[in-house]
Amino acid sequence: MEPTALEIVLFAGFGLIAIAGAIAVIAARHVVYSALGMLANFCALGALYIMLSAEFLGIAQLIVYGGAVVVLFLFALMLVGGRLPVDEHAFRPFASIISVGLAALLLGELAYLTLSSGILGSRGPWTPAAIGQAGSLQAIGGVLMTDYLLPFEMVSVLLLVGIVGAVALAKRRQ
Repeated sequence: MEPTALEIVLFAGFGLIAIAGAIAVIAARHVVYSALGMLANFCALGALYIMLSAEFLGIAQLIVYGGAVVVLFLFALMLVGGRLPVDEHAFRPFASIISVGLAALLLGELAYLTLSSGILGSRGPWTPAAIGQAGSLQAIGGVLMTDYLLPFEMVSVLLLVGIVGAVALAKRRQ
């Protein structure tokens, strides 16, 4: 099924928003603006996942990253006063050259893997037709509650311990 012109325009638009948000994260002078760039990036990525028929992943991206992580980041910023000291002399010229070189190397590697189709991997039993019959959420829920029940519960206990620890540290400061 060929994508329509509207789908192509929306996909390109959300892709550009994701790229602009990522650039804003690293280029912003103020950390709150950086967090807003991160929020824009996460929301655009969630929209891209939804456009690619990965509804569960898109909604999880929006809720977990776009909601919880950015709110946690902003909460931590407000605890420390919202400003972080910036050392103007921290960036040396050779560090910039090394950074640009490593970024070019990474982009070259990604281009090579994309063009050689090395990142596609092998297909499992869940083909797009099987997912369409069972439903994406049903397939994920079935596997999550049978094969991966123990890791799922371990992650929930780990998150609960993190929340209790954060509350205990916050109460101790008061």
